[in-house]
Amino acid sequence: MIDETRYMVTGMPENSDDDHIVRATALGGRVKACAVNSTKLTAEAMRLHNTSPVVTAALGRFMTGSLLIADSMKGKQDTQTTIIKCDGPIRGMTAVCDTCGHVRAYPIENDVESTYHKPGKLNVGEAVGKGMLTVIRDIGLREPYVGQTELMTGEIAEDFTYYLATSEQTPSIVALGVKLEEGKVTHAGGMMVQLMPGATEEDIDYLEKRVNGGFPEITYLMEEGFTPAKILDLFLGDPEIAYWDANKVSFECTCSKSKFSDSLSVLGKDELNELIKDEKGIDVECHFCNSKYHFNPSELADIINAK
Repeated sequence: MIDETRYMVTGMPENSDDDHIVRATALGGRVKACAVNSTKLTAEAMRLHNTSPVVTAALGRFMTGSLLIADSMKGKQDTQTTIIKCDGPIRGMTAVCDTCGHVRAYPIENDVESTYHKPGKLNVGEAVGKGMLTVIRDIGLREPYVGQTELMTGEIAEDFTYYLATSEQTPSIVALGVKLEEGKVTHAGGMMVQLMPGATEEDIDYLEKRVNGGFPEITYLMEEGFTPAKILDLFLGDPEIAYWDANKVSFECTCSKSKFSDSLSVLGKDELNELIKDEKGIDVECHFCNSKYHFNPSELADIINAK
């Protein structure tokens, strides 16, 4: 009989179906791994941006992968921006993560016609196409870290794997998935496994056999009731797996009227005076959550006077 208590990791939400990320080490500490349930945050992104199925799948994978690779950040003020610029009809996506498990993201094009590899398997690679993946981390240093690689397939998971291997020199396995049924996100999640210093050739061979041995898709496992902790246990196959901690993840936008006011203050006085000429004022919109903020001429004048 399986002892379910071993999967109750410190920091997990009371409801294990809620979005959260779990961290663990295995193979004597020579491998670290994390897995995430991102179903609700992917559904929230779909709602906010009114995305078509293939864009929902692409954006969900992109946000999930961004959360996984952002897990290395530790400082409370650290942020990571991931950007895909591509020649496919989606044209690109941007996501911003912090160290509290928050992510916000948007696609350039929200409505792209969906094509399929096979029934039920969306062709994300065709929607994304060729392009570049850029990762920008602001971790309190004088200059932010910037890494960039070409997209390998546009299917997102392979692209993050290639980025980690080439730009961060960290051999990794990244698996991502989004499942939609009847226009709704039913499951979304991902897993990242990385070799630590001291990993042996035997460790590498072991993980290669695991990943190439027909390991089930993430969303299939989630449909079968596997939580992030159980997914890691199944993949790593190590009875001595050590779970470290967990925390909730969610789609959270940090926009506010005061932040947009600060952005407007960067404009020159001539530009602001032009905006004031419109008696109706102006409306500004957040790309990440589509919230709109109105500034009347009086508020614009206050911004000018504060310069």
